[in-house]
Amino acid sequence: MPQASLSMHTLLTLAAETFILVSWWKPLILAIVFVPWAWVVSTIYDKHAAQFFLPRRQWNIGHMIAGLTAVVLAIFVGMLVGKSEGAFWAGLGVMIVVLVADLAAYMVVANKDDRVPEKFKIRLNMARLNENAKVVKAAKAAAKVQAKVALNIRTADEKGKYTKTFAAPMAETPEFETRTAAEAMFIAASRARASQFEIGPIGKDNLYGVSWMVDGMKQSGETMPAANAARIMDFWKSAAALDVTDRRRKQVGMLQVEDGLSKTVCRVTSIGAQGGMKVSMLFNPEQAVIRKIDDAGLLELQVKELKEIAAEAKGVVLITSPPDGGRTTMLYAMLRLHDAYISNVQTVELEPQATIEGVRSNKFDPQASGPSSGDGAPPSNVAPGAPATTPGGEFSTLVRSILRRDPDVVGVAELPDPQTAKEIARADHERTRIYLSFKANDAMTAVQTYVKAVGDARQAAESLHGVINQRLLRRLCTNCRVGYPPSADMLKKLGVPGGRVQQLFKKGGQVLIKNKPESCPTCGGGGYYGQDGIFEVYSLNKEDRDFIATGNYQGLKAALRKKNLPTLQQVAICKAADGITSVEEVMRVTTTEGPATPPPPISTAGTNGSAAPSASPPAKPSAT
Repeated sequence: MPQASLSMHTLLTLAAETFILVSWWKPLILAIVFVPWAWVVSTIYDKHAAQFFLPRRQWNIGHMIAGLTAVVLAIFVGMLVGKSEGAFWAGLGVMIVVLVADLAAYMVVANKDDRVPEKFKIRLNMARLNENAKVVKAAKAAAKVQAKVALNIRTADEKGKYTKTFAAPMAETPEFETRTAAEAMFIAASRARASQFEIGPIGKDNLYGVSWMVDGMKQSGETMPAANAARIMDFWKSAAALDVTDRRRKQVGMLQVEDGLSKTVCRVTSIGAQGGMKVSMLFNPEQAVIRKIDDAGLLELQVKELKEIAAEAKGVVLITSPPDGGRTTMLYAMLRLHDAYISNVQTVELEPQATIEGVRSNKFDPQASGPSSGDGAPPSNVAPGAPATTPGGEFSTLVRSILRRDPDVVGVAELPDPQTAKEIARADHERTRIYLSFKANDAMTAVQTYVKAVGDARQAAESLHGVINQRLLRRLCTNCRVGYPPSADMLKKLGVPGGRVQQLFKKGGQVLIKNKPESCPTCGGGGYYGQDGIFEVYSLNKEDRDFIATGNYQGLKAALRKKNLPTLQQVAICKAADGITSVEEVMRVTTTEGPATPPPPISTAGTNGSAAPSASPPAKPSAT
């Protein structure tokens, strides 16, 4: 009987413990935590991994293990903590930690993967989600009263905010057909990853053509009759609040295009062209030119050289590149190395491309009318960061008037005439740093161009303290690039020591999907994705300036070589060796007219070292 009583007591105790564990509200709370996690994993993460060819199977297995682990820990942690209600809540906390860690792990790893474009990176931001929900709700409400359109277009108001919706026309009208065609053009360019598209006459049969700029390369699109093109161009001009009737004068306006949850700010430019009018749309212009020095694609020793040049804070530094070579980005990056809140930092530009916090931007407009300060200076009541338009006069006059006010740093974005160079050379270089940006193919040409414009070699030389030249090349798509062993002849032509590079890469464009070759979904079949910069950066000391003053450019070349800094071609070859770009792209970007000169051998020091670019590829290309 005592034994029977003991068994009954044990059963009652287990029953009581079980009752505590399986109270009806406890499984409900566990489900409230588990179900949202499962929805995110199955609805968002799984589709995201499939879309960008991430290791979907491995991630799903990892998610299942994390979910099972969380549930098991939630149930059994009470056995470790104690037999009480508090044990349940401790188990629930452990479950939440495991599930959140699983979600965060995928987000961090996927966002760092080169195959995931910036706009498709995962953001766990509730404020952003709420904002997106409001946008979707507003779009649905607008669709009920308007004809069905694919895009929501907003025009900037007086404060530069995109609050004015460009209303859709009524269905089955000519205006609606024009909008549909204009939207289709924008969507096609956006899907092609274009940085801008342009509509203009092609010079035959009264036809207009559409072209896109993708990774710095122009791609031709459809052609259309002039009448159809005029209607589409007028649509975009009207959306950007430009004068539709003026088809000759240059006009610039801004608008925002919303495609679902994505927003694209566009700079619309209209100008007269031979045979008609040309309209271009540049996507997200500020994002294109605002970049930190450390993220521009420079080698580590070049970054160090640039920061030393900026720290000197006196004299003239030339920032040059071929057309569309990224010199505006470099100019802005150099200006941002100076603290605009303790220094007077200004720019002089024909067309400001972005607003830099704390920096006063002076826009020169020879056609503008209105009062000035008398000597071409901008109005004194313009706040830093806001563009000040200076009417009339000459560009050099505006430069002179700003330099006379003893600023600490001035970025001059153009060299339109020799007089501008003369004004810069005459400035007080002990108290002012001037960054002068203009077009040049290489550093040596940049120095010679500046000296010729100044007209006095010694005066020009005394002012120079540095020169930067750069170009842009296309990055290989890491999702479809194809590796191959380089031949000895190829390595010899590149100036790379034999045996130092075991593998190079070339563009692919296709991937295997269910054992069938298809166009790469990341790059669209082009084989390249994005651009990277190659640079040559030199500070100029007294010896260098003496060579310039006497016109001894051979001596200057020798002196620059002694600095043990890489040339444009060396940096480009290094990026090919690192798998960032292809040899074909290196040749396209660096080959100039005339006989090719083999580059000097590349040192074995790493790309992030202090000597010269590496010839051996790392495990993974560095992001820029």
